[in-house]
Formats: sequence, structure tokens, C-alpha cells
Amino acid sequence: MPFDSSYIDGESFTLPDSQDKLAEIARRIVREPVATHIAKSRTPDGKIRFLVIDRSVEPKEGSLVVVRTKNGLRTGRLKKPVQPGLIFGTVTWFVQQG
Repeated sequence: MPFDSSYIDGESFTLPDSQDKLAEIARRIVREPVATHIAKSRTPDGKIRFLVIDRSVEPKEGSLVVVRTKNGLRTGRLKKPVQPGLIFGTVTWFVQQG
């Protein structure tokens, strides 16, 4: 095959209309609504990405996190423990443009 592939769950397309589909997606990706934020960012190559940031999830080594910097919020992979309060939240999901 000329591209990487994965199988799609056939149940993904059984919901009757788009509002139900959106509600089901929201239920699956937002575990703690009070602690969840959605943020828009750009990848280094300019693609738009919407991040689901859950502040109730404890980040581990390798987690994609949002950190506070003097110039604002940035994303990155956690490589080692950091100062308390430096991490804004853990990215649990993201949706990226093509």
C-alpha cells in the first residue's frame, strides 16, 4: 500500500444525524468538562490544530503538555519533571487540518 493505513470502526457511521455525531465525539473526548479547555494552535508547517487540554490529567514523561512561558502558552513533549505551576494542562486529544 502506498500509504499508512488503519481500519475504521464501522459503528462510526451509524449515528442518525450530524448533531448526534458531534455530541458523541464530545462525550468521548471531554472527560472532565470543568477542567477541559479547547485551544487553537498552528503546527510548525502552518497547519491548524485544535487541542483538547485537560487540566485534571497528571502529565507523565512523553505527554504532550501546554506550558506557561514569558511569551504565552506553548505546547511540547514533557521530557523531565518541571516546576509546579509551569504546566497549564495535558493535551488529551487534538484535531488537525489535513
